[in-house]
Parts: sequence; C-alpha cells; structure tokens
Amino acid sequence: MDTYSAGRNSYRPFSTHRQNALHVQEWPRAMASIQLEEAERIRGFMFSRDAKLALVGRMLIRAALIHLLGVPNNEIHLGRTDKGKPYLLNALPAGTSVHFNISHHGKYVVLAAESTPVGVDVMELVRPRGKGAQEFFHTMRRQFTEGEWRAIRAPCTEERQLAQFYRHWCLKESYIKADGTGLSYGLEKLHFEIDPTWPPSIGNVITGSQLFINGVHAAEWQFEESLIDSEHCVAVTTHLSTQRSHPASFVERTVPQILLPLSPLRDPQEWEWDRFSTQIDNTQRSLI
Repeated sequence: MDTYSAGRNSYRPFSTHRQNALHVQEWPRAMASIQLEEAERIRGFMFSRDAKLALVGRMLIRAALIHLLGVPNNEIHLGRTDKGKPYLLNALPAGTSVHFNISHHGKYVVLAAESTPVGVDVMELVRPRGKGAQEFFHTMRRQFTEGEWRAIRAPCTEERQLAQFYRHWCLKESYIKADGTGLSYGLEKLHFEIDPTWPPSIGNVITGSQLFINGVHAAEWQFEESLIDSEHCVAVTTHLSTQRSHPASFVERTVPQILLPLSPLRDPQEWEWDRFSTQIDNTQRSLI
C-alpha cells in the first residue's frame, strides 16, 4: 500500500445504518475489525439503532484513515479525548496531519477528513416530533441571531423554513466541532450570512456562506454545504491553513465497500450477532 500523500488529504464518505445495513454475516466481522474497547462500548448500548450508528461510524473512520494514510487496519490506532472525541494516535511524517469528524442523523452517517481542523454535521429535513414549526422555532429562538431568524423565516412555506433552520444549524454545529470548543460555545455569538444559491443540486457543493463571530468576519474558515439527498443537508467547516482548488464532494460507501479494507483485528465471533439481536429495536426513535 502507498503511504500518506498530501494530495489525498480530503475525504468525504457517507453510509447508511438503515436498509438492512450490516447483515448477520457482516456484524461479527465488523465488530472484529475495530479496537476491542470500541467493540465493548458498542455491546453496551441498550438500543440497536445506537449500536449500528456507532459501529458504522467506527468503520467509516478506520476505512477513511486506511484510504488517506495507506496503511493496513492493524496499524491504525485510535484514542478518545476526555470529551469522547476519537483521534488518531499514530505518529505521522513531519509537517503532515490528519483531522476527521463524524456526524449522524436521519438515515446517514457522514465523515469529513482533512489535513487541517474540520467539522461536519448532517441533519434530516423533517418536522420535529410533537411540535409545529413555529413552536419549535420559539424553543430555539436564542440559538440564532435576529438576522439569521429573518433568513430562516423568509421562505413562504414551513417546510422550506425548516430546511433553512436545519441548514443554519448544520453550519453552526460544523463550525463548533471544527473549532473544538464543543457545545458550550454560545451559538448566538455566531452569525452566518448564507450563500443565496441554496439549494444546491444533489451532490454539488456551495461555499459562499460567511461566518461572523461577535460581528468580526471569521475569514480563516470555509463552509461547504451540500445535499446528500432531498431529505438530508450537510455542512463541513474547514480551516483555510491550506487552500484547496475546489471543495470535496461526499461519496456513498456501502457496508461491503467499507468492510473491504478492514482486515479483522481478531477472529470474528458468531455470538456477536446474537448479542446485538438482544438490543432493543428503536429505529423509529428521533434524535431531534
């Protein structure tokens, strides 16, 4: 396998935990392809949906690092920060770095990887459960500036207003994750002037949105917005330490494609599927 190349420092895979992803034959191998402490963590989930999301996410991380670094699965070593964020423990050549971030909502798990700090957030464009759009907006009123609320409420229909809400939310969340400040950062301090060319055609990326923090333009950050499909928007924040010629697009990876480079770290155990089958099916539970 070839080694790390600065020309391959952007990667945007996504996959789904639905549509019968991870069959009985794949689950034991997938669990054997991640680090033991992560497998134990996944076994501890009460709900099957959460277990699937976690496993697909860990698989995406490892497959992305194999793709970017050109090393086999058994040479990928991951740790977690005090806040639970996964990071790469491997030593890299001088002057190189790999940053990655993962998000899930609706039916998709997405990952963004860069050579500079990066954050990603995906949202399903659905009505919040148990609330009308206007009531939902009222509960979230402190999370956006007056100018952002004008942009969110500008469309004529509630469906389009909700789409604008989720779009703004993705932008803010992706920035917070890239900046490393976490959810403690006051969202009301962030103001986005959004790209007017929304919505992009599916698969295309727009980069015209601009961030102002307490009124100061944060020109060192780039914001990539796209639609995975008509029901899911995604935003990626990247630091402009190095300038790419064009933004990266998301590419779908099926479970077999993700598993292909993930050589098992230990012998797969058939009982892993039996253990997973005892977890409660909560596929209809909303994360909103």
